[in-house]
Amino acid sequence: MWLVGPLDPEVRDNMYVDARAACTHSVMATIITFLPIILRRSGASTQQIAYYFAITALGLLTTNVSVWLMRRWGMKRVALICWLLGRGSFLLTAIAFNATSLLVIFTFFWLLEAWPSPAYVQTIQAIYPIQQRGRILAAVRVGLVALILVFTPLAGWMLDHLGYRALLPLAGLSGIGSTLTFFSLMRKLPDKVVELSHQTMSPLHILQIDRRMPFYLGGVFLFGLGGLMASPLYSIIQVDQLNLSYTVVGLLGFVQSLFWFLGYLFGGRILDRIGGMRSLQIVFAVNALVILPYIWATQGWMLLPSFIAAGLVTAGADLAILYTVSKLAGPEHVPDYAALNSTISGFRGLLGPLIGSVLISIGWKYGAVFILSAGLTLAGAGSLAFITGTKTSVT
Repeated sequence: MWLVGPLDPEVRDNMYVDARAACTHSVMATIITFLPIILRRSGASTQQIAYYFAITALGLLTTNVSVWLMRRWGMKRVALICWLLGRGSFLLTAIAFNATSLLVIFTFFWLLEAWPSPAYVQTIQAIYPIQQRGRILAAVRVGLVALILVFTPLAGWMLDHLGYRALLPLAGLSGIGSTLTFFSLMRKLPDKVVELSHQTMSPLHILQIDRRMPFYLGGVFLFGLGGLMASPLYSIIQVDQLNLSYTVVGLLGFVQSLFWFLGYLFGGRILDRIGGMRSLQIVFAVNALVILPYIWATQGWMLLPSFIAAGLVTAGADLAILYTVSKLAGPEHVPDYAALNSTISGFRGLLGPLIGSVLISIGWKYGAVFILSAGLTLAGAGSLAFITGTKTSVT
């Protein structure tokens, strides 16, 4: 496979299992992109849309709890239970009849969805060599996004003709299937894989000994804060101002998925060539192009640049953040670094949508919020420019 080059047989087998899990997950990944517009069309207010984006960070904010649970009860057990319960909760959407009941289900899902992330990072580090990890991760996600390309227009059509109660439970079935497939990889590893650290590192200790981390975390925080401040406004503009149907949103999502696919297709090799930090700088800068078209869009096609950039940013951030956290941490402290990264991502995810909602409620124009958001994500790219060298080297 030209995307990854020659691999050891065991690594190749792991990649195939990972790819099957990702492809099974593609239905859920597709459906999740429609959740904000489903909420808006179900009567959700601006504050409820902001709450939805905030709860996506709830699990990230409490990832340290999951690390504690993994060290007490075992990585595999905690990850499996969290994924099965969280993703399985989508089955309950078949009996949800308004925005409030949907938000209850989505809150439970997002809390548990993030908790296995340290176990996922640890598993990926254990099964893929660092020299080939970026290309392998990209290859796996190429399969994922190729299926999302197919499912996105279909999901939009189903929403228009059958409603969300027919579509959303399919996300639960997809999530359960992908969990059981990926768990076959985790089963090969000892449960103490999460205990590779000789000594647990507190967030404060990491910041004290690794002078790169304040700049890295600052960049990640500003990038996410900028993007998430604007995020509650996207579905409002799509529904209230542009009056886009689910089918049109699905077609725009198809374009986004196409560039998401291309991002994975070429992103792995770019990542291995230029490194995680420089890749993240590019991703953070491109993210401004996701936000700005909403200022002047008066028709659906005018959002095309935004959806194109969103596809590239989704692929780039997914690959580069996982790669960079593993590289910063080294082989012994991945759970601690991953938990700290998730906690910071959680804070930005909680604050960003709420700040955006508050700014609108006190009279800010949508355009002003979008300009501020784009400025913050560019500032995040600038923060990463101060990082160089090893743990104690910062210019």
